[in-house]
Amino acid sequence: MNLRLGTRGSRLARVQARRVAERIRQASPGTGVELVIIQTTGDERSEFGEELPEELGEFSSALEQQLIRKVIDAAVHSAKDLPTRLAANLCVAAYPERVDPRDALVRKREDSENPFRGAVVATGSPRRDMFWREKWKETKIRGIRGNVDRRLDKLQDDPSLWGLILACAGIDRLGGLTEKLVMERLDPTWMVPAPGQGALAVECRVEDRKVRKVLEKIDDSSVRACVEAEKGFLQRWGGGCSESLGALGTMNPMGMIHLRAAVRDRHGGVQRAHMGGPASEPETLGVRLAEEMRRG
Repeated sequence: MNLRLGTRGSRLARVQARRVAERIRQASPGTGVELVIIQTTGDERSEFGEELPEELGEFSSALEQQLIRKVIDAAVHSAKDLPTRLAANLCVAAYPERVDPRDALVRKREDSENPFRGAVVATGSPRRDMFWREKWKETKIRGIRGNVDRRLDKLQDDPSLWGLILACAGIDRLGGLTEKLVMERLDPTWMVPAPGQGALAVECRVEDRKVRKVLEKIDDSSVRACVEAEKGFLQRWGGGCSESLGALGTMNPMGMIHLRAAVRDRHGGVQRAHMGGPASEPETLGVRLAEEMRRG
């Protein structure tokens, strides 16, 4: 069997796709995997600007279209980029891995550890913007776009930028930073990650049983449960990755998920809550937490 695995064209996306391809080959010897590069609208957006935040689906919709058209057999996504509701004929057949789900502050090595009054911090995420402003009110936020490499290059080249907020997962998967930059992993109880952050998701057509059978061999049930709890919260709350919302699930050895979430409250502040529940009903846990926070 030869499986055509779709991916975005960025360096990070290709690294992630190669990791998935290797997992498939190890789990299903004799299965060939061909990487197919798909251009997405997210990749086409401008590199730097303040006018528009990142949008849910801009990195996934082109891949899904190629799946539906049967140009590819499966697609590798960052789980946080997938919308909460998939097309009726598509499914996530595997969540093969999750690395550090936290966010990171990246700054120039020679700069002070704490931001000074008026320091400029770049992010393309309203969620990161909200949590950062909650703690560092005297700094300025600037919008930024582009893949991880471009954002890091911008930080190094632009003297007006003090720092940059990125996902730890992207930095780690690309092998870390240059010696000119330093990275601080941010406390997830404060900077609550986006639902699905750090996890990979492999999507395919529901009808394609052979592909689903291959992909199910690389599915990590604990990753799936945590991501589904986070996405359940997101769906019930009613937002996308451009929404000011964070959710992170962690599983204990007893098979229970602890789900932590934070949202913008009606007064412009931040509302936080957490809840535990069985891993057998992850989406229900997410829905319950969202409903409790709405009542609060």
